[in-house]
Amino acid sequence: MFATPNMHPKSKPFYDHVLGFTYLDGRIWFRNFQITDQTEGSLVEVGPRFCLWLIKIFSGSFSGNVIYENPNYKSPNQYRTELKIAASHRYKAKAEKNAKKAAVEIVPKEDEFDEIFHTITQDELKQAG
Repeated sequence: MFATPNMHPKSKPFYDHVLGFTYLDGRIWFRNFQITDQTEGSLVEVGPRFCLWLIKIFSGSFSGNVIYENPNYKSPNQYRTELKIAASHRYKAKAEKNAKKAAVEIVPKEDEFDEIFHTITQDELKQAG
C-alpha cells in the first residue's frame, strides 16, 4: 500500500541482516551482520557494534524491585573518589618522608683548629686566677 515505487532514484536496496548477541566477560556484545551470499550464508559485519555492561535489572521499565545488580560495577563518582584517596595516600607518604628528612639534625663536626684562635674572656680569666 505504501511501498516505494519500482526503480525510484531514492529507493534503497534491501539487505538481509543478522543481529548477534554474545555474552562474554560479564558484558553483552552486539554485532550487526549483512548476509552477502544466500547460498553460502556468508556474513559481513556492517555495524553498528557496541558493548553493553549490565548494571541493574528492574522489574518495571525504569523502576520497581531490583531483580539483578552487578556486584563488580563501580559508579564513576565512586571510581573518582578512590583515585583521589589513592593520590592522597601518595601525598601523605611523600610528606612523611620529607618530614623525616627535615627531622634529622645535622651536627657540625668539631674542628681541631677551633682552639687555636680562641679568645680568652674575662670570666675565663677569673676562673683561672
